[in-house]
Amino acid sequence: MRRALMRSLMVAAVCGLAAVEAHAGVTGTVFLNAYNTIKSWTTGYGGKVFAVLTFFLGLGVGVFQRSLMPPLLGIGVAFLVAYGVNIIEGIATATIPLG
Repeated sequence: MRRALMRSLMVAAVCGLAAVEAHAGVTGTVFLNAYNTIKSWTTGYGGKVFAVLTFFLGLGVGVFQRSLMPPLLGIGVAFLVAYGVNIIEGIATATIPLG
């Protein structure tokens, strides 16, 4: 009996959190300036320079360590800087058609 009650409470808590998360994308313009500033930094020339620098830094560390992981990590960071904002924006603004 106690185990079933705990399971029911856990399911209710997860459902309650899921309902809160569904409305997390709806917001005002409080953080709009900060969002636009960070987005322009990462998608502009600053983000491209950062992406190239992380790749070359990983390449340099990889040469000294004689390993392939640092250059691959540099490529991963460069990819996230270049496309991460668009991916996160797509996830945050995704809608499910109800028809």
